[in-house]
Amino acid sequence: MGTKAIGLLSFLFVFLSVISVGKLLTRRKEAIQERMTRLHDMSVQDSWEEDHEEGARGRRPAGLRIILTAAGRILEKRGIIKPIEEKLVRADIPLRGEEYLFLWLLSGLLPGLLGVLLNGRLASGVILSFIGLILPPLLVKRAEEKKIIKFNLQLVDALAILSNSLRASYSFHQSIELVSREMPAPLGKEFARTFREVNLGTPLEEALNNMGKRIASEDLQLIITAVLIQRQVGGNLAIILDNISETIRDRIRIQGEIKTLTAQGKISGLVIGCLPFIIVVILMLMNPKFLEPLFQSSMGIMLIIWGLVSEVIGIIFIRKITAIDY
Repeated sequence: MGTKAIGLLSFLFVFLSVISVGKLLTRRKEAIQERMTRLHDMSVQDSWEEDHEEGARGRRPAGLRIILTAAGRILEKRGIIKPIEEKLVRADIPLRGEEYLFLWLLSGLLPGLLGVLLNGRLASGVILSFIGLILPPLLVKRAEEKKIIKFNLQLVDALAILSNSLRASYSFHQSIELVSREMPAPLGKEFARTFREVNLGTPLEEALNNMGKRIASEDLQLIITAVLIQRQVGGNLAIILDNISETIRDRIRIQGEIKTLTAQGKISGLVIGCLPFIIVVILMLMNPKFLEPLFQSSMGIMLIIWGLVSEVIGIIFIRKITAIDY
């Protein structure tokens, strides 16, 4: 088979894979939107279950989704899917566990395959596959961190709405609904979900704890703890929320000052950590034979392993130095 034929097949494979992934993500978002709409219009758990079953029967998976669904059931029995889906929920990524695993596998295979076909060297394919495999977990973690940061910045305004509505003789349940309508995502979305859970019969304490599991925020945990204690022992919840709001506002100010002081060290650590990998990729593209001895001898492989271990140790040290508790 000629080089042009191989290139054409590679292009078709990548093209069809991208289309499949796009269809998968689009269908997932549409399913989530339909489910959110149904939940918003329901007031009892039984009616939700009936409607959910009818909707599931009407949306039979086909093609790729059938394969992913079957694989997801197998992996779910082994306890692999649930932790992954919990991470995706915390990161607000509309994917099922098996869909994420498929994309993760695809991100590792496609760059490696393209690297081998374009460069003709197995080493370049291995490096690109490694980069492709480590990117999805990093992106998920980054998405979760961005969501938490944005959520924490919105908490002060949300607490002001809660305390003012409580002073206006609203119940706490009504105050949650008001926050969900007045605040944008992600905070408004999470409060709306908590409000729906309570409407569907979930106890308020459990609904608040569920929100705490979805959002790994220390400030939110402080609010939830204060609300739960107040419901048991009594007290003026509006004043308590005002005090917590003042504490969170001070923490945000201190956090901004610390980020300013440690920004240079973090950027230096990022550049130093990524520089060796960038140099290796450039050398592989410019002169593939230059690094072949590293991959063809036991001493070279040992040096590569030692270099990777040293990189990890260095990154950990830099993060520890620039990470300041507040």
